[in-house]
Amino acid sequence: MPSPVAVDPIPLATDLTPTLERTVAQAATARELASRLTDRLRTVYFVGCGGSFYSTFPAQDLMESHAVSPVSHRMTAAEMIHRPLAGLDSSALVVASSHSGATPETLEAVQLAKKAGATVAGIARAGDSAMAEEADVLFDYPSDVTVTEPKAIHFTQVALAVLEAAGALPDPRAAWRAVEAIPEALTSAKQEVAPLGARVGAQWRDADLVYVLGAGPNSGAANALAACYLQEMNWLHASAVSAGDFFHGPFEIIGQHPVLILNGEDSTRPMGERAVAFAERYYDTHAVLDSADFTLPGVPEGQRGLISPLAIASASRRLLDFCAAERGHNTAQRRYMYRVAY
Repeated sequence: MPSPVAVDPIPLATDLTPTLERTVAQAATARELASRLTDRLRTVYFVGCGGSFYSTFPAQDLMESHAVSPVSHRMTAAEMIHRPLAGLDSSALVVASSHSGATPETLEAVQLAKKAGATVAGIARAGDSAMAEEADVLFDYPSDVTVTEPKAIHFTQVALAVLEAAGALPDPRAAWRAVEAIPEALTSAKQEVAPLGARVGAQWRDADLVYVLGAGPNSGAANALAACYLQEMNWLHASAVSAGDFFHGPFEIIGQHPVLILNGEDSTRPMGERAVAFAERYYDTHAVLDSADFTLPGVPEGQRGLISPLAIASASRRLLDFCAAERGHNTAQRRYMYRVAY
């Protein structure tokens, strides 16, 4: 195991808490939208590319756990463009996210949805974007730094609002109270993950490959960490593996490389715990990001499972900063993205 090197990551963004506060304050807009659509809503699509797509996982998990109707799907924007979708009509709600508000595939998907008669809720950094012009309602977060959390929060808010309007959300008052606690809870999680950040930064510094395991709503965070934060922003080979498939092939070889297991407090927690128990017994270089280690101030005890996927996503994004500091890598550097035609 590599020895720790004292390399400080960049400080937390100064706009972190204010951006989260603005994001959470838009819950009323989500509830009004869901209330207006409830009589005709039959299908919800959560759509995005890359990190925006991975931000849909907690929302989709909520919908699948609590509602038979409306039915919901998550998919990449490219899939919406190229697949025939029987439910894409005037009874559908498409929730589409693009940080810039100008991602070509996402805009094309939104335009396709509008042509089919669907209602479109857009998620973007700001209102002066093509997404804002196309969407029936826009959820924003005016920050170029605090990006991961707002997108996942907005998707989750819409899912909660749809469930509430359908009468399928258990204890809506407690759920929305937990949402109100998100700014302080996620800010704390970003701070509390620092010891783990130092540990994995040392583990990943000279790694050839990093594996990230996640289950259920945390699968999105696992994919975002591997694809967006390590591959794209650190140029480090990484792969996300479902904790549910871990014991069906991957566990034979994964332990030859550093492994990070994401463990939340939702109903899929036993899957993560099983992977942790195996790694502790057989693997030399592993780490665990467990939301149970976070204080999540203000979140009711019974709602920690609702908020923990958001905390996992936020904390795993912070690991990027520790990894980049150890490796001396400029996370804004790109070979192809925004540089060549693709």
